[in-house]
Amino acid sequence: MNLQLESGSVSLSDAGGECAILFARTPVPGRVKSRFLPRYSPEQACALHCAATSDTAALLAATLPDPALWLFLSEEPPGSEAGELVLPQRFRCALQAQGTLGDRMGAAFARALSGGARRVVIFGSDSPTLPRSVPPLAFHHLHDSDLVVGPTDDGGYYLIGCRRFDPALFEGVEWSTPRTCAQTLANAARLGYKTALLERWFDLDTWSDIGRLLADAQRGVRLPPHLAAFFQQMSPSR
Repeated sequence: MNLQLESGSVSLSDAGGECAILFARTPVPGRVKSRFLPRYSPEQACALHCAATSDTAALLAATLPDPALWLFLSEEPPGSEAGELVLPQRFRCALQAQGTLGDRMGAAFARALSGGARRVVIFGSDSPTLPRSVPPLAFHHLHDSDLVVGPTDDGGYYLIGCRRFDPALFEGVEWSTPRTCAQTLANAARLGYKTALLERWFDLDTWSDIGRLLADAQRGVRLPPHLAAFFQQMSPSR
């Protein structure tokens, strides 16, 4: 799909409003879901990434009727093309800042809050099977908590949200490690944040994660539509 990227000066939400930001890597074959290579081709891995991102975007649009919805991409898509991404109409698009994941999330929080948003939640694109209750619950917690975190089984988190932001929240955090969530929570405690934890979930990062997803499907759990279409296309029977 073609994407229109908004400039960095555009406000992310109305004053006093809420903002949901979906963080995703720009879908370029060979640069996304590299852990699934070479069993998947670069194009197939990219299609998996697009399916997960599209399903996560659809989940947010369906469960968050009020917050402004944004997709923040890691880099400008070649020729403004974003592969097989499918976004609900409410989504607007922008680029992430440069630097580490902490730098990029920090810049997004700072931009949204300084622009007037009261509550901001950043969602990862690797947990498209989240229960529908989770996204609105994250914003609900921010009415009386400074920070909300949705931890993942691998030690990271599938969402993080705040109503006030201090760059020290991400200071010294080792990203993409089993210590990421614990280190972030330790920083929050030092800052005196009141923190709410959501239910633990899993990212779609490894072959064991795909095995878990497909096992759930065999037990009758309905997969999100874009992921279901991807795995149907990858089925050996086709």
